[in-house]
Amino acid sequence: MRMNCLAILNNEVTIKMKITVKFLWVLAGWLISMQSFAQLPTIKTTVDKQNILIGERIIFTVQANFSDNYFVTWPSIPDSVAHFEVIARHKIDTVEDNGSLTCTQQVIITSFDSGKNMIPSFAMNFNAPQNKSDINVFTDSIPINVAYSPLDSVKTFHDIKPVIEVSDNWPLWMWIAAALSLLVLIGIIIFTINYFRKNKTEKKIFQAKLSPFDEAIKSLNDLHQQELLQMGQAKQFHIKLSDIFKRYISRKLNRNMFNLTSTGMLMAMNETLLSREDTSLLASSLKMADAVKFAKYIPPAYESEQAFSNTKNVIEKIDKLQSVNETKN
Repeated sequence: MRMNCLAILNNEVTIKMKITVKFLWVLAGWLISMQSFAQLPTIKTTVDKQNILIGERIIFTVQANFSDNYFVTWPSIPDSVAHFEVIARHKIDTVEDNGSLTCTQQVIITSFDSGKNMIPSFAMNFNAPQNKSDINVFTDSIPINVAYSPLDSVKTFHDIKPVIEVSDNWPLWMWIAAALSLLVLIGIIIFTINYFRKNKTEKKIFQAKLSPFDEAIKSLNDLHQQELLQMGQAKQFHIKLSDIFKRYISRKLNRNMFNLTSTGMLMAMNETLLSREDTSLLASSLKMADAVKFAKYIPPAYESEQAFSNTKNVIEKIDKLQSVNETKN
């Protein structure tokens, strides 16, 4: 009987020990699982405001907590998502504490679409090389109310005003400066035109294959053969006769004489050593040409023929005097 009681007691002790061992194993497994669960990565997303006006800025913050044995692929937020625009991205701040990392990034966004818009969720990948497993955690999607600026009911509204014409309020000195600038510009244009015209005329005057005398005699013979007087074209006859002499004397004296008046032309004859009688004959021919060109005078044919002869004789005498003078020198 005593032996049976000892056997029963031993069996109870054995059963209690087995229950205790099983309980310890279950507790150890629960602690291990809780530790593993506590080490899983977590993400937290926040905004500084959920009600904004159109174009107002929002600070969108992403914070991730994970152990240092993970490799993290941070979410890539594009420049533009549905209803939102990214203005700026701050650097990712990282804090380490006993093998645990906390990474935080702030992104400045805004919206120009009124209404209730949703900031979408973004995926963050965590890779644990030891466990050879990937974990994708998504950020929270956050609703944002975007509204227009409310009307101020206190302020009074004004009627639409008509278009106001802008008056010309230029001061006097600006008008004077503008007028002077215009005059200077006109002067520059006129000077440029005359300069190039003069150079072009002088180029034509002083470029010739024949000598001044031979060219003048040839031109006089050509004029006589045209028979302009017989056709009643006295004006054309005297204009050409005057131009033949001016071209001859310009080449002879190596100076453009086309811009001189008849008086200026006669004063230049002093350089040719022409006699007074011959100068007088030339003066009568030049004055007749002026009367025909400017006063519409129609001289008799014999006077035009006499002017032709006087011009030819003067050219011959000038050439002869110049040749004699060059021989003496």
